[in-house]
Formats: sequence, structure tokens, C-alpha cells
Amino acid sequence: MKLEYRDTREFVPVDVDKGLDRLTGTMVKADAIAPEGYTRLPKCKFCSNYSETDANIGTCEASSQPSKFMAYGDMTAVTCEMFNNI
Repeated sequence: MKLEYRDTREFVPVDVDKGLDRLTGTMVKADAIAPEGYTRLPKCKFCSNYSETDANIGTCEASSQPSKFMAYGDMTAVTCEMFNNI
């Protein structure tokens, strides 16, 4: 699977458009394709509990709340106990 830098653990954001590649130390565009072998960052859009209702906006179906909470596809889920990788 081809990943954008913004979807990898090796990307350190500097602003919304660019960041640092932690392995090479070079400045890269956030939406550029990352090299093979980079680690996919846990995000809602990569979780089986995420249901997208609109472009990059959805709900977390694993929520125990009566009304499921809103989630963004690009929201980082590193500490989410309900994250289930797809």
C-alpha cells in the first residue's frame, strides 16, 4: 500500500504542507508518497470502527455513548484503546 508521508510514523509535521522525514532528515511534502517500508500511523481512517459519513468526516462505531462521537479520518489514534487496524 502506498502511503503519503502524513500517514507514516516517520513524518514529523512542521506545518500543514511539509515536514521532516525522521529517517533521512530531509524536508518533504506532507502529501508526497513515502518510500516503501515506512510504518503506517494509526489513524481513524485505518480503523474498522470508523464509518465515514462525509468526505473525511465520520463516526466511531466503537463508542459506548448513545450517540456515536464524530471523528475525522486523519485523526491520530495512537492512544485509542478501541483502534482496530484494517
